[in-house]
Amino acid sequence: MPSAPAPLPFPDASVETANETGDTSDSATIAPADDVTPAIRGRILDADGNPVVGAAVRAVSPSPPYSVFHEAKSDGLGTFSFLNLRPGTVRVVADHDPDGVVSSAELHVAEGQTTELTLVLSAAGAVRGRVVDADDHPVAGAVLSVDGVPWIVRSATSDQAGAFRMTTVPDEATSLVAVARGYRTERVPLPARSDQVETVVRVRLSAASPVGGDVLDVDGNAVKARVVACEGQPAEARTQSSDDGTFQLPASAIGCDAVAEHDQYAASDTVAVTEGRRLSLRLKPGGSIEGVVVDDRGAGVATFNVGIESFAPARGRGNRSGGRQHVEDPGGAFRMDKLAPGSYVLSVSAPGRAPSRSDPIDVAAGAATRGVRIALSQGGSVTGHVYDESHAPLAGVDLRFDSVSSAVDSNADAKTDDAGQYRIDGAPVGPFTLRVQKDGFRVRLLAGLRVDPHGTLVQDATLSAFDGRHGLEYGGIGATLVQTGDGIQFGDVFHGDAAERAGLRGGDRIVRVDGEGTDGMSTSDVLQRLRGPVGVSVGVTVLRPSTGQTLDFLVVRSAIVR
Repeated sequence: MPSAPAPLPFPDASVETANETGDTSDSATIAPADDVTPAIRGRILDADGNPVVGAAVRAVSPSPPYSVFHEAKSDGLGTFSFLNLRPGTVRVVADHDPDGVVSSAELHVAEGQTTELTLVLSAAGAVRGRVVDADDHPVAGAVLSVDGVPWIVRSATSDQAGAFRMTTVPDEATSLVAVARGYRTERVPLPARSDQVETVVRVRLSAASPVGGDVLDVDGNAVKARVVACEGQPAEARTQSSDDGTFQLPASAIGCDAVAEHDQYAASDTVAVTEGRRLSLRLKPGGSIEGVVVDDRGAGVATFNVGIESFAPARGRGNRSGGRQHVEDPGGAFRMDKLAPGSYVLSVSAPGRAPSRSDPIDVAAGAATRGVRIALSQGGSVTGHVYDESHAPLAGVDLRFDSVSSAVDSNADAKTDDAGQYRIDGAPVGPFTLRVQKDGFRVRLLAGLRVDPHGTLVQDATLSAFDGRHGLEYGGIGATLVQTGDGIQFGDVFHGDAAERAGLRGGDRIVRVDGEGTDGMSTSDVLQRLRGPVGVSVGVTVLRPSTGQTLDFLVVRSAIVR
């Protein structure tokens, strides 16, 4: 065959069904009268001469590294076709498991010619063996493929005993490639083989080294950030870069993707964790929120605090709250920058007004969400008297709202007069807690309170003298709360208190409180729902990580004295 220049990449091929007539065991060249573009048509048969359906057929370069130019599947008659080829030299290869593989001779395609051929699959040798580590322990889950035949994409995975088997491995395959997490990629040369002969190999893997990397911000500066690899998989690895941006992932992350996350930026692109290659994870620009805070008449509030009450990230896990800003603007305008993409709920507080929250606000990477409007109302009022244990009125008692938000504080406070009477305005709708305190007495938290906007709640309180040991009392269940990337969970569950008696444990993730889902709630939201009057029960649904079970509990609030 005359020599030809190296073929250029062909355009996309289409598949046509050829007639059964005219098939031969040798290639033939026919010049159609109405088509001047080169084409290849043919059939794939098994060793018994039957058409093979679904064989993978590829046009490849005739010499290593065997670039693949065209791909097709044989149809119900075993036929395939490659149309609109460019002139050049090509080889057609086909494989089908378990029928075998076949390769044509070099074909020269020229303008105005259609080459027709019939290819008969013949059984190729199989390769089997075991994958072990340096101590001859079996390695399960190793993925094995072959080098030298890029048109073969078949692979095998080692089982719990490290055993594997690959069928129809063509003679052109030069080596076996083994990839397993935590190990270096190993290539084992394949000896010369003959058809239908099974080759047995032993693949020994050596442990890989940890993989290092760097996290950069949008300006290319080193930054401290979360790094996640193999997310959602058994080999998931999480770490945090140092102040200089450097981090290290275990060798078990090799073969996975890694990503960097930060509260002020969009996540980096995912990057494959590759043995011996240092990772570079560059964060993308975050978004921003622009809005206005108004009173119940629609006029701008000139002085206020705004912060992030809760945050649901667009990807990964997030537990961001706070980010409080003090704003002074005649029109009530504010802007929050450097926000990771996701859904935000903002809280706002201002003197003489009840704290308020926004609706969920979606933030996209590198974009500003505008037109946010948060209205503050006067809120409700709470009035009543404070007494000591002998029912004598107490003057000079300080009162304020406790834990109204995870982001901002309430500006409301009051003090009892000589008759022990008080009035405090700017109460949230609830549930909320009124904190009552005076030197020489225990701090009293009156929890589970509710009041209508512009309404008034009458609530008296009795303070107990400080005994030198216990300085706080309230109605609750006796547990602390912790905000994590997965949600809000119990921290300490105190011995002997209501939560422990009901069966709750530290680490239980809170799913619902009294039937209300906690998604989107902040720790202060959950806290206010768990607190309440002594003797009144609260329903708590948790996810227990140790078992993966979702469990329901009915907890009767008790008097907590600390």
